[in-house]
Amino acid sequence: MATLRVLHLASFVGNIGDNAMHDGACRTRADDLPFEIAYERLEIREFIHWTTRRLDDAFLSYANGFDAVIVGGDSLLQTWRDDTPTGTYLDCAPDFLAGVRRPICFYGLGVDATRGVSETAMTRCRSFLDGLLADRRRLLSVRDDGSIDLVRAHLGPAYADAMAVIPDGGLFARPEPCPHPERPAGTERLLAVNLAGDMPDKRFAGAGGGDRDAFCRAMAGMLSGVLARDPGLGLVFVPHIHSDVAIVADTLAALDDRQRRTRVGIAPYVQGDHWSAGFDLYREADLVLAMRFHANLVPIGLGVPAIGLDTHHKIGGAFAALGLADRCVSGDARGLVEAAGAIAARDLSDGTQTVRQRQQTAVAAKRATLKAFHEAMANWLERTL
Repeated sequence: MATLRVLHLASFVGNIGDNAMHDGACRTRADDLPFEIAYERLEIREFIHWTTRRLDDAFLSYANGFDAVIVGGDSLLQTWRDDTPTGTYLDCAPDFLAGVRRPICFYGLGVDATRGVSETAMTRCRSFLDGLLADRRRLLSVRDDGSIDLVRAHLGPAYADAMAVIPDGGLFARPEPCPHPERPAGTERLLAVNLAGDMPDKRFAGAGGGDRDAFCRAMAGMLSGVLARDPGLGLVFVPHIHSDVAIVADTLAALDDRQRRTRVGIAPYVQGDHWSAGFDLYREADLVLAMRFHANLVPIGLGVPAIGLDTHHKIGGAFAALGLADRCVSGDARGLVEAAGAIAARDLSDGTQTVRQRQQTAVAAKRATLKAFHEAMANWLERTL
């Protein structure tokens, strides 16, 4: 088969975690599929946030100029999204994509339930999915982070049974080596920390409601203690989006002054194809403490121990799917940080060989799952092209 020209509709400038995901997904598809793929990127934010483009006849004509279309991976399915006709982030008629005559693969989609569940959204989403599932030119898969359980619970078992479950490409991302002047000079080991600043009403809702400031103070206190116990340890914060910079700044403000001036750095705020500048720090780290999805998956895939802070349902879901639920902590602002600090202290004092072996075994199993899906994807493409 000649090179396949694929239109890739996804997020490429929203969060550098998405770029890491695409890197791993494209790498593994290149390894597994029996033909080459030439991708044409199309930024989903053109249609759903910036609204500089529309899902209209011009889009259909453009999409039909390719051999196939890949959508995702993104959180296309949002249980609360009742402001679109599809009950997803696609603002179009439920049968709109029938106008795309080419095969469409919905690749490793996520389900976002952070804003509750709207029955209106679920009804519309079922109608949208019914049209996709009735078309042999459509292939649906969701990522292995608990999304399939949300599909089963809120859309129904028949929809869950019709979707493959695959690991997120972030597990197989390989950042390019980069210089890191932000790494504190004179330190022998590195702790990389990712703090997520978006959705504060959801991420930091303890018993007393939103408690972002308490979280920052608790995190600063815990990190200060970790640094005090290990004089050879350096700390680098790794922001993924603009709101992460703000929460890093507030945490820095609560850190011990001498430590933040001599033992702490911040990775550059970059977007798009410069994603390696941040993610290469995860590769260099001895331990990663992270709130974001790909800030956990990428180091795990690189063989670096990670501790997940479960302030979004997909974090706990991802660790559970990997058989690493004990490496992910949850609770209110103070309890979450204290639990993470206890694991970090144990890892840094006792070593992480066992953790690394567990992660390696889990990643190998997920790679086998993805390879099997790619084989099925290749067969589907050969039937539908």
